[in-house]
Amino acid sequence: MKYLKKSSSIVMMLAAATAFVSCSHNDDFDENYVEKQKKAEFAANFIQKYGEVDANQSWDFTNDSHVFSLSKPMSTRAAATRAVTADPAKYMSIQDWYQVDLNTVNWMKTKLTNGRNHRDLGTPFYMVVPKNEFYVVPIFEGQADFVWTLHVVVDDYDGNGESLDLRVWQKGENIQQKTSQNPEWADIKGGAKEKHNNTESATELRAKPIAINLSSFKGKKMYLYLENTKNGEPRNPASSLAFKMLALNIPAESMPSNIDKSYKKMIIACEDQAIDEKSDHDYNDVVFMIYGKPDIPDVKVLEEPIYDTFSKRYMIEDLGSTDDFDFNDVVVDVYDITNKTAVYEIKDGKKVFMEWKDVHNSQKAIIRCMGGTIDFTLNVGNTSWTKSESDYPVSQMLNTGKDGPVNYNAVLAEFDVTGWDFKTNNVSVVAGSKASGDVKTITFPKKGEVPMIIAFDVNDYRKWMNERQSIPAEWFTVVDDDDEEE
Repeated sequence: MKYLKKSSSIVMMLAAATAFVSCSHNDDFDENYVEKQKKAEFAANFIQKYGEVDANQSWDFTNDSHVFSLSKPMSTRAAATRAVTADPAKYMSIQDWYQVDLNTVNWMKTKLTNGRNHRDLGTPFYMVVPKNEFYVVPIFEGQADFVWTLHVVVDDYDGNGESLDLRVWQKGENIQQKTSQNPEWADIKGGAKEKHNNTESATELRAKPIAINLSSFKGKKMYLYLENTKNGEPRNPASSLAFKMLALNIPAESMPSNIDKSYKKMIIACEDQAIDEKSDHDYNDVVFMIYGKPDIPDVKVLEEPIYDTFSKRYMIEDLGSTDDFDFNDVVVDVYDITNKTAVYEIKDGKKVFMEWKDVHNSQKAIIRCMGGTIDFTLNVGNTSWTKSESDYPVSQMLNTGKDGPVNYNAVLAEFDVTGWDFKTNNVSVVAGSKASGDVKTITFPKKGEVPMIIAFDVNDYRKWMNERQSIPAEWFTVVDDDDEEE
């Protein structure tokens, strides 16, 4: 890990730099005098508060966050880029303990051996909502330090293209095991640090099924995804649309003996690492069984294009003051939307997934907060937005918590963007006015520089601060990323 470290020598050097700028001031030759002075003062104050900046410190804390959807891009107007959140009490209920038939689990283990790429067993898929209630129950947890939360999404639930998101189950909820070392029922811990607390050695296993009734949406398309976090930070969701799940039929000899034969059954096997380059694709990180009578969700091979929405949040200081680190002078969420189409080949009479064909769709920016009292022009790629050219008074502070609770889904301004490069973070702010002689150009910092812009995932727990409340130092910690082969 890398931390910001206190360094009186750095503060002294920056103070000297500030003094040098002041002493060498000459209006005829240095029109950027005020900008240089304020940046130097800000840097000195930042290091005084947070410590020396490590030379390798990056100010982009995002995790390549993508959200996948069917009929339209996930709503960018809600900051979390998720669908409409469903009321769990309306659509689901928790059942009594079900003792998992380990005969089914043992078949799954032989089918999905550790470390082998099992993509040949399935395709990207969605499902069709059945007319009856169905049940979801976890039957296996492998070694992983992600915290998973299973979601069911009903596509176009309202006929207007919106999606309904139902949070079903989270790692560690209502699942217990016995082992040879502990013959008593014990909870499976769900914390991110419980990598080795799994069900691989269970001699008995039980869990509480979740009954889901979406019959009011029968015939609608639905899909599944795992919302993943690690150490409280979001990771890419693992979606059935993006080929991070397999839907497998259970052979007759491995059917659970303690569920009536009149019920249909299948398993959903999940690969929680959504970044292909880091994934082993063995699909045994967490496994669920779905059963229902007379039907269960019908599995459909994904043929149509899906939407891949990538997003970042930029939190910006405009140097209106040089001892303010709330990073709420401008907060803007930027979205990049791509259409992805699965490409298949027919091998031995069945479709085999080969690759994704991507076609870029659009880019959009939404300003969520404006905490500054000076004019600014926000540049995102090739597109600019200026506060004084909007309907907002330049000096008005918006959505900072000063005049009421912060609304993290607020849409203060929304505009289409071109040319945004999420890798280079080509976002900047020109703050102030030439008439005042106080104009500052603020760009995304390089590694090791003092930041005036920082980037987080849109759905990160780290939101912008209320007015004059400094960002906690722990937000700037760079956590070693050991997500390989989750």
